[in-house]
Amino acid sequence: MPKRVLMITAAWPPVARVGARRPLRIARRLEKFGWQPVVMTPEPNCVFRKMPALDQSISIPDVETHHIEAMIPSTRLARIISRLPRLAAKLGNRVLSAALFPDQYREWTSAARKAAGELDAVDMVWVTGGPFGIFLSGAAIARDLEIPLVLDYRDPWTTSVDLSRSYTAPLFGGLHRLEARLLNQAAGVAYVNKDMRAGNREAFGQPDGTPWVVIPNGFDPLDLPEVDAQRDEQPVLLYAGACYASRSMEPILRALARADDAGIPPLKLRIFGELDPGARRFLEAHPLPTRVSVSGRIPSKELTGHMLGAAGLLLIIGDGHRTALSAKVFDYLQADRPIIGFGPSDSDAAALIAEAQVGEWADSPDSLLPILERLAQNTISYAPKDEAIRPYSADAMAEQTAALLDEIHSRSGAESDTVEAS
Repeated sequence: MPKRVLMITAAWPPVARVGARRPLRIARRLEKFGWQPVVMTPEPNCVFRKMPALDQSISIPDVETHHIEAMIPSTRLARIISRLPRLAAKLGNRVLSAALFPDQYREWTSAARKAAGELDAVDMVWVTGGPFGIFLSGAAIARDLEIPLVLDYRDPWTTSVDLSRSYTAPLFGGLHRLEARLLNQAAGVAYVNKDMRAGNREAFGQPDGTPWVVIPNGFDPLDLPEVDAQRDEQPVLLYAGACYASRSMEPILRALARADDAGIPPLKLRIFGELDPGARRFLEAHPLPTRVSVSGRIPSKELTGHMLGAAGLLLIIGDGHRTALSAKVFDYLQADRPIIGFGPSDSDAAALIAEAQVGEWADSPDSLLPILERLAQNTISYAPKDEAIRPYSADAMAEQTAALLDEIHSRSGAESDTVEAS
């Protein structure tokens, strides 16, 4: 009989949230590594204040899945508050968010525990966050069923809180202690990068004998819809998503404003998303109609066609995200197009692009200009190395997760044998 792991996630397809990607990609492959996934997730209408976008084209594995409905008082209250005048709604939402400990997913725990008690036997609970209230659901179920708990961190929790700017600062001590208790209960912990693990080690200390491992996110070709490449008359550098102050489009626009004077052949930046304020102001002062096109977000299937037909895919990394391999990195890797990176040259993303030979990197408008010229001339450096890319694949992510589960399962079995012998 295969071992069974209860995978608890705040989002699951067809919900098109980035938080659904990691559990989805792991669940697709766990069975070939000896673990049968059983997925448990909230019904989206009970936990989201606004219904998230749904994408029916997502490839969902044929695994046992339980969508658990619950009455979430804070979600219902938030929807009432949203109907108030704008300032009153903003204040009401701030007060409500500060009062939640830590978020609405804690209120889902009772329904989740009841549903878990009716499942066929499972050997382990694996729960991914944030949101981190769902860690409480996973921990409670693991206690109820008397099986090991694995926490999967996609983001840092209390170690990332800026108390000087946080209106939840008075509650921080309680949240910190709550996270410490959960980490002490966990039989194993996975982090998407080494800095996240290091932050928790410094803040809480790693319990003796508890494996804390780094399992990076991974790209998955199964998430690439089967569409035809959409090519423009001129080469296109594509960017998908939102820009903001720490990940601004302004430096790229400054480089493009000099492209004509630099003699760069026709090349257009196509942005499907939102510009940050600095970039908007620059574009208003320096319109670049032949070089820049800004559109709103488009459905993923349509966006995939544009990605496949692009000359290059633009990745922007801010100073505060040097160690982050954002979801965009993996979307771009599975599109199999050159990545043009911009940001600190010592970032993890820059190192990955260089090692895997999947594009080129710039850290200033000056260094970006010659890359744009090579992109326009179709001479960009792009020679993917499978051995460098594979550690960032969904296969590797599932294999490493299964190895962590195996280690914990073996240890818990040995401990049970010791108890029985005594």
